[in-house]
Amino acid sequence: MTPPATPAIEIQWEAPAPCPDATRVRAATERLLGKSLSGLEQTSVRATGKVTANAAGQWQLRTLLVVGERVEEEVLVARQCSSLADAMALKVALAIDPVAVVEAVQSSQPSAAAKIAPESPPPAPGPRSSNAQRVSFGARVVGQVALGPLPGTTPGVAALVSAQWPSFRVELGGEAFWGGVANYEALPAIGADLQLFAGMARACLTPATGAFRFPICAGPELGVMRGRGFGTAETSSTTGLWGGLALGPALEWRATSRLSLWLEGDAVLTLLKPEFHVRNLPSLYAPPTVAARAAAGLEAHF
Repeated sequence: MTPPATPAIEIQWEAPAPCPDATRVRAATERLLGKSLSGLEQTSVRATGKVTANAAGQWQLRTLLVVGERVEEEVLVARQCSSLADAMALKVALAIDPVAVVEAVQSSQPSAAAKIAPESPPPAPGPRSSNAQRVSFGARVVGQVALGPLPGTTPGVAALVSAQWPSFRVELGGEAFWGGVANYEALPAIGADLQLFAGMARACLTPATGAFRFPICAGPELGVMRGRGFGTAETSSTTGLWGGLALGPALEWRATSRLSLWLEGDAVLTLLKPEFHVRNLPSLYAPPTVAARAAAGLEAHF
């Protein structure tokens, strides 16, 4: 029995669920050619495409195109996975019948594949357009546990926004800690509840491998520490200026192109130390010079 003949046009397409499937890629190729691939026997074309999410949060397509004795390999990236499917269809159609493709393009609007950029694009006309292509943005929310600058171990939260480049990022955000309680040793019923609210600005180096990044961040923090006394007939609240410098490593795992898991540990050097006391009693509390904290949360990418 004679084995079935290998199709003259073979398209292999592998992509995650959000992307178009192989049927759509084949249909797009036929639309560009204006004819079915099943009847094409004079041209031998074999195309393979595999789509994955890269570390920059974009979709990446690796293609292998074999036309007769000619072999071509290329890597393309795009924000939309559908654009990569269009690019794959365009490459295959051009390999089969470039004249038919030109006629189809001239009679319709440009394909979304025109938005595809090679992984190593040529220099743009000016630095502004080059930077615009490489920068992305993120927003992160984390829960924290801190040892200092409040008394004892205290919980906290932080929210940050960031601008990100392939190996560098800058961040702005705010944080809050609460639950710190200070007591006089000789008068344990008298003390104060303390809270901290601060803003931060940070710069981070972001070495990466695969879906993991290893940010190393440093920057100043400035805010207010608020204390409310207890244990006396008359109590009051006091607010003092607090400031410090934070430095620490983090681990970012890019779970999807739009979402990352973030783990971080910081050391904080306190530079501005407010001092608290209750009424006419001696000093109750001042922040330590060095504090430590750990954070975990999620970051969304845009």
